[in-house]
Amino acid sequence: MQKKKLHIKSALTLAASLYTIHVQAQINVNLPAANITARTDYQQNFTSGTYTSALGLLPTIGVKSNTANFSNTLGGNGPAPLNLAHIKLVSINNLTVLGTFTEIALSTTNQNIFAAVASVASGTVLNNLRLATAGFTWVAGTYTAELFFLAPGLLGGNVITPATHTMNIIVPSFITPLTTAGTTSILVNNLSFYRTPAGISSSKAINLTNTVNYRPSLQTGNSNFSFSTTLPYNSLPVTPVSSVATTLTAIPTATPITLSTTVQGLTPAAGLAVPTNNSQTLNYAFSIDATKLKAGFLQAGTYSVPITYTWNKPTATYPTGTLQAQGVGSLEVVVSDLSEIIANQSTVNLTFSTASHYQNGVNQDMPAHLKLSKTTPYNVYVRATSANFASGVNSVPLNVMRIGPMPGQTGMQTVTLSATAQQLINGADPVIDRSLNIRYSIPASETSKLLNKPAGTYTTNIIFSFVAP
Repeated sequence: MQKKKLHIKSALTLAASLYTIHVQAQINVNLPAANITARTDYQQNFTSGTYTSALGLLPTIGVKSNTANFSNTLGGNGPAPLNLAHIKLVSINNLTVLGTFTEIALSTTNQNIFAAVASVASGTVLNNLRLATAGFTWVAGTYTAELFFLAPGLLGGNVITPATHTMNIIVPSFITPLTTAGTTSILVNNLSFYRTPAGISSSKAINLTNTVNYRPSLQTGNSNFSFSTTLPYNSLPVTPVSSVATTLTAIPTATPITLSTTVQGLTPAAGLAVPTNNSQTLNYAFSIDATKLKAGFLQAGTYSVPITYTWNKPTATYPTGTLQAQGVGSLEVVVSDLSEIIANQSTVNLTFSTASHYQNGVNQDMPAHLKLSKTTPYNVYVRATSANFASGVNSVPLNVMRIGPMPGQTGMQTVTLSATAQQLINGADPVIDRSLNIRYSIPASETSKLLNKPAGTYTTNIIFSFVAP
């Protein structure tokens, strides 16, 4: 009976030695968006199984990857290199053990992360992972590699169980604007903007960080600009937001739009790919051509409208579901109080050389004599700089001359020339490059003041202005 018992025991021992249980553990690394954005290393502790001590053993522990890289198992953007992961041993059985600790960059070659100088008690092996985020462009998804930890026993084999671990780097999906939308200002502070066909433009730079494709779009809060001013005006302007065109500069696939209360994409539906290093600056260019400037932005003041910037993940992009980021700002067009009067002919001559001139008077018509530009309602005045027309010591009174509109010229009255400013135009609407046809005349009723005057050229300087000095 004793032999029978011994035989049965040996059989059971032999049977048990024929079976090996293979266990593979999961190590999930949830890479925070903050580390991707800042391009800073992410660190996380993880366990790599249990170390089984053996008398007289001074263990070494190494690690390698059984795979050539971190492959994409969900989403992602091509494999991630192994050497982004840096591993070192922290403790065994919650104790800091004596030995040499080495941080290694993961590879397919086994590298020691610990070499003991004294025996080590059995227990859980705790490691530290340092993931270098700056060396890779992260796209939302899961990146997977198989790690193998090796601690050779006295008689061979491996005294770490389980030895094989699947490491999953899980990259979140996000779109984050790093700059506020704020206010974008278009400063109309020079008349040249009204004269150049392209008009004026201004840009807004918004920095974003993201791990998914996105489509940028814009939408205004109102269909017309709000208007405010401390300057005089004849009527409040009503300017549609569609006066402003918008596009993204330096984006080959950009789709220009005119502003609207409807959400409009600035790229095709597929959007923009995740940029290198997960960071991109979008430059929004807002422009108003000269025709629309003249039509909607003549009156000096501030035109403003709220704008919503949106960045949407396309539905076909991993992961499923919607993902959106928004920023709310405003666009303002600031028109300065601008004015200009140009005399296209600097000399005007009225010649009295025949009896008919003295009998009937003389007119001198000057087509397009003045060109006016003003971004507020305006008056136009005229005056002489001297008390008389003078020729040496001789003179003719200023009041012989009339200045007014040529036939067909509207919005102007005729005045008698004086050294005191006389009003030609009163309260006209803002205008750019208005052309005035002027008639200079000495009527027959005034020619008697020229009789008995010595022959000669009698002159004075005449000033046109928007204000009465």
